[in-house]
Amino acid sequence: MKKICVNQLGYRPHDSKKAVVPQGDAAFCVVRVSDEAVVYRGTSSEAIYDAASMETVRVADFSAVAEKGEYALRTAGESSYTFVIDDDPYAGLQAALLEMFNYQRCGVALDRGLWSHPACHDSLAAVYGTNEKKDVSGGWHDAGDYGRYVVPAAVVVADLLLANELSPNPAAELPETVWFELEWMLKMQDAKTGGVYHKVGCRQFNALDEMPQDEHGELVLSPISPTATADFAAAMALASRFYPDKKSVLLDAARRAWDWCAANPDAPNFKNPPEIRTGEYGDKENKDERFWAACELFVATGEEKYHAAIKTSDVYTGLGWADVGTYGIVAYLLHAGDKADAALSAMMKENLLAACEGIMSRYRDDPYGASLGANYRWGSSGALANNAMALLLGSRFVGDSAAYTEAALEHVHYLLGRNPLSQSYVTGFGPTAPKHPHHRPSVAVGSAVPGMVVGGPNMHTRQDHALHAHCEGLPPSKCYVDHQDSFSSNEVAIYWNSAVYFVAAVLGL
Repeated sequence: MKKICVNQLGYRPHDSKKAVVPQGDAAFCVVRVSDEAVVYRGTSSEAIYDAASMETVRVADFSAVAEKGEYALRTAGESSYTFVIDDDPYAGLQAALLEMFNYQRCGVALDRGLWSHPACHDSLAAVYGTNEKKDVSGGWHDAGDYGRYVVPAAVVVADLLLANELSPNPAAELPETVWFELEWMLKMQDAKTGGVYHKVGCRQFNALDEMPQDEHGELVLSPISPTATADFAAAMALASRFYPDKKSVLLDAARRAWDWCAANPDAPNFKNPPEIRTGEYGDKENKDERFWAACELFVATGEEKYHAAIKTSDVYTGLGWADVGTYGIVAYLLHAGDKADAALSAMMKENLLAACEGIMSRYRDDPYGASLGANYRWGSSGALANNAMALLLGSRFVGDSAAYTEAALEHVHYLLGRNPLSQSYVTGFGPTAPKHPHHRPSVAVGSAVPGMVVGGPNMHTRQDHALHAHCEGLPPSKCYVDHQDSFSSNEVAIYWNSAVYFVAAVLGL
C-alpha cells in the first residue's frame, strides 16, 4: 500500500489537485514520469488528525500543476502511484459505471465476453402465500446475488434519469438501459390492487460461484409492501417525463400504486417471511417514500390531491434506498413551476441546504475529502457517493455552488484512491482496483466485471468472517478487504453504481 494517497486515475488541468501524505513529510515535489523532471515543489499543510483512520496526516496541494502528462508525487521517503493530468483522465469510467447495469440483466441471454450466459430466472414466480404464479422476468440482479428488489430499483431509476437530465453530456444509451428495469418493475405491480410486490428471488442465496442460469430454486414473489409501492409510484411518475410514448402507461401505474398507499395508510413495513432469507430491504419508516411519491405525482399531473398530500407531510431529506426525501424535494423545486407553494418551496430548500451543510461540515474536517466522519458502515462507498450527489443537487439552490461542486469532486478522488488505504473502490479502474468482489458472476469466471462500485470500509466487522479476520481492531476507514467472501465490504450493488454514475455524469467526468 502506498502511503501517499492520490486519485489513481488523475486530475483535469484546472481542477483542484490534492494528495494526502504522512505526518512527517512536509516537503513534497511532483515529478514528471517521462524524464524524472521535478515540475513543482511545495510544502504540505499543518498536521491533521483523522479520526476515521486514527492517523495524523498532511494535505499536499499541487493544483498549480496544470500541464498534461504522467506524474508522481514524492516526499523524502515515499512516492505515490503514477497519475495523469489530462482533459479526460477518467476515460471510460462513466461508460463502465453505466454498462454495469447491462451486466446485471436478468431473464435474457447476456453477450459480454467472459461473463456471457444464457437466459436466467425466466420461469413464473410463485406469489407468496397463494397458489398464483406470475411472470416477473427481466430487470437487474440487485447486487452480488440474483435477487431483484423494487425498493433499490426505484432509487436507481431516479439516479440514472436525473443524471441524464442534469449532465452536460447525457448518455444516448441511458434511456434504453433504464427502460429494461422499468419494464420489470411494471410486472411487479399487482393487477388487482395496484400494490407492488417487494421483491422476487429464491428463498435463500445460492452458491457464490454459480452463474445466474445455474440457480434453479423456485422463484417467489414476496408480499406487497408500502415502501415498494410508494417508491414504485414515485419512480413511474418521474419516468413519465422521460418516456413520452409510455407516459400514459407509467402514470396509470403510478396512480394505482398511490391509490393503494392511500387505502393502506397503516400497512406494516416489510419483513422477510420466515423461510425467506435473502436481502430484506426492510425500512422502519415509509412516510418519506410517500412524500417522494406525492411530489413526483404532483409534478407529473398537477393534480391537487397530490399537492395536498405534500402540504400535510413532513419534509424529508435523504438519498439511497432507505431515505428518499431529497428526490421529492428536487422534483418539486425543479419542476413544480408556477404551481408550487412559495412557503413550501422555501421550507424544502431550507431543509435540503441544511442537509448539505452537514455534509460540508464533515467534508471540511476530513483530510481525505470524505464526509462520513468516523462513521463507516456497510456501503460506505455508496454513502459517500450519495453525499456527493446531494451536494450537486444542492448546488442548484445555493449561492456558492462552486464550493459544493468542488466537494463533490473531492469525493470522487476519495473513491478512486485518495483514501487511507490507497484503494480504488471501482473494479477495473486504478492499480489497486478490487479484483475479488463478492459478485457471483465475477467469482464464477474468476475475473471481476469492470465498472462496479464495491461497498468499501465497514467498521462493523463481526458479522463478516472474511472482513473480521483481516480487519479486527483496525480503525473505521481501514476495515476493508478485497476478498470474495467479504459481503459487507466487497459486495457490489446497483444503487452504489447509480449514485457514483450520477456524480460522474453531472460533473462531466
